[in-house]
Amino acid sequence: MEAFPETPGLARASPVEKVRRSPMEMACDILGVLYEGPAKPTHLLYRANMSWRVLSEYLDYLQKGGMVEKEVQGEKRATYRLTQRGRAVYGLYADLRMSLTEKMNFTPGVHAPELLARVPTAERRSSTWPWT
Repeated sequence: MEAFPETPGLARASPVEKVRRSPMEMACDILGVLYEGPAKPTHLLYRANMSWRVLSEYLDYLQKGGMVEKEVQGEKRATYRLTQRGRAVYGLYADLRMSLTEKMNFTPGVHAPELLARVPTAERRSSTWPWT
């Protein structure tokens, strides 16, 4: 499977200042909207907070990966829905995110060194801590 679609403007931006979501988070935001049920592209645009160009690139990527399917209704109407694979991928992502959020007391916008500083030294050295 090919890599995540390029997000316009990220190459020029400072990673600390401009990057709001990673490509994986953007793809999973779309999967999260579709997890609630089938949706039209306009609904996806607003709920996933993306431009049409970016959304269409990610939808193509997710379709090629077998996570989303497009149901065409008439000439210009389409509805997108999750496949079993998409449901499984989103479930893993949601579980991982919830687990990390609870375990690390995560606050959006706090950088990794600050998060690491919150973890007691003994826990960082344990076999369950992956970054040491």
